[in-house]
Amino acid sequence: MATPKNTRARIIAIQSGGAVHVYSNENGTYLQIRRSTPTEEDILQPSFKVAVCMTKEEIMALANELLIVASRQIQQALEQQTT
Repeated sequence: MATPKNTRARIIAIQSGGAVHVYSNENGTYLQIRRSTPTEEDILQPSFKVAVCMTKEEIMALANELLIVASRQIQQALEQQTT
C-alpha cells in the first residue's frame, strides 16, 4: 500500500508476525493491524487487515493502557530476576 501524500507512516513489526501501521496527517490518525501468512507455510491460516480512525483522546487512552501493561510486565520480570 502506498502512503498518501503528506501522511506520516510508521510501521512496527510484531514478534509473532504481522505489523501495526500508524498513518497520520492533519485529517486524522489511522491504526492498521496486518497479519500475513504465506500460503506455502500454511494454506489454512488466514491473513487479515483491519484499520480504525482514532481521535486524539482515543490515541491517548490506548497509549496510556499500553504503558500501564508494559510497566507491569517489566516490573514482574524484574521481581522474578531478584528472587
